[in-house]
Amino acid sequence: MKLNKLHKTLILVGGLFVLSSCTASFCSEVDLTRMMYAYDSGLSYNATSQVYETNPGLQQILDQAAEDGIDTPSEAFWLALDNKVLTAARAEAINNGEESLSDEEVLLSYGYVKFLGPNSVVWSNWDKWVGEIKTDLPLAETPNRDFTTLYKSEVDRAVATYRSCITTTSGNYGPDGEFFFEGKTWAEAFNRGLIEGLFVYPIAFLIETFNNAFASPISGLSQVLAILLTTLIVRGLMIAATFKSTVATQKMSLLQPEIAKLQNKYPNSNTNQFERQRLAQEQMALYKKHGVNPFNQILVAFVQFPVFIAVWGAMTGSAVLATGSFLGLNLSSPLGGVITSSWFEAKWWTAIVIFLLMTAAQFVAMKLPMWLQKKARKEVGSTMKNNAASASQSQANTISNVMFVMIIVMGFSLPSAMGVYWFVGALISLGQTLLTRKLMEIKK
Repeated sequence: MKLNKLHKTLILVGGLFVLSSCTASFCSEVDLTRMMYAYDSGLSYNATSQVYETNPGLQQILDQAAEDGIDTPSEAFWLALDNKVLTAARAEAINNGEESLSDEEVLLSYGYVKFLGPNSVVWSNWDKWVGEIKTDLPLAETPNRDFTTLYKSEVDRAVATYRSCITTTSGNYGPDGEFFFEGKTWAEAFNRGLIEGLFVYPIAFLIETFNNAFASPISGLSQVLAILLTTLIVRGLMIAATFKSTVATQKMSLLQPEIAKLQNKYPNSNTNQFERQRLAQEQMALYKKHGVNPFNQILVAFVQFPVFIAVWGAMTGSAVLATGSFLGLNLSSPLGGVITSSWFEAKWWTAIVIFLLMTAAQFVAMKLPMWLQKKARKEVGSTMKNNAASASQSQANTISNVMFVMIIVMGFSLPSAMGVYWFVGALISLGQTLLTRKLMEIKK
């Protein structure tokens, strides 16, 4: 079955939606296990009450186990496990020449060994130590199979969706600076993939560099400025790379009165095979006369597609954008998630404003070329009904509307930083369309 333009558009947009999340995560095994340790750092001793307290992550797992009727390990097990973690973490500190660190400092820097064993195998140390503890304690006080499955799945789930590990400088990142991530290199980015090396890492590098340069006492302002400047650079490079194609598109727009005359000449080209062939021939002759290649528009999509994926990956993966907040909103948080779950909080209002601005700007940017073409077509009158022109215009409107709806749907899964990027990018597109058209009219 032959696909029409609408079906092809739906497939293209759907493919964009799927592939946009396919850039590789920059989170290393060390990064992941640091996050895992932040989620469950073991027991802590309360000197005031003289009792051991569980951290929120572990307590959540214990509560879930109790709800599911699963037996939980005793306090003696968790203390034995913590002792093994401290011993291994102390050994790591000594290997790195940090013998003078306190126990608390050792665990803060190297406690991740609880989940990361030799050869960077996740969970290998935990499995090994649990097996050793089972030989020292009664089996009833140690994790059974059901609890082990629950524990591992909950810890893995807690860090599974976190991707904001791209940074050039080792340091503490995350909403509250709770994660320590090691700096990544360009070589590591290429090891993860071609798009990651060519686009994702450089874009994340720009964001981090500008964020550090625009240090501001206003929370999140430096991040927004970094996004704005990065957007200008990325879109500027895209405009330069597709300049000829953009000019060709504007030439086609300016030729709409001539195209309308041809369509009036062959009003039944949508159903009459002879008229369809003659219209196609005369349109191509018109394009050739004015030096326009209609297939140049494919180049624009070819360039925009990987860049869009890369920007999405960079802003999702940027550690600095995931740190702190702007007007209460963490810029790595999905807009839709905040809008649907944080009613009337400060971050909810910020997300709503970003989403509305992005939506309005995208709508105008997508519709403006069609509005300009419609205006140009009005310059050519017709004394009869033109079925071909009506069908073509109706299909173009349908494709535009479907793409706009898909963009709105995608907008709900975008990190908030991408909402800012799309808003600024749409404004740049508007300016580019108006300026290029004005210059073409002057030249004409």
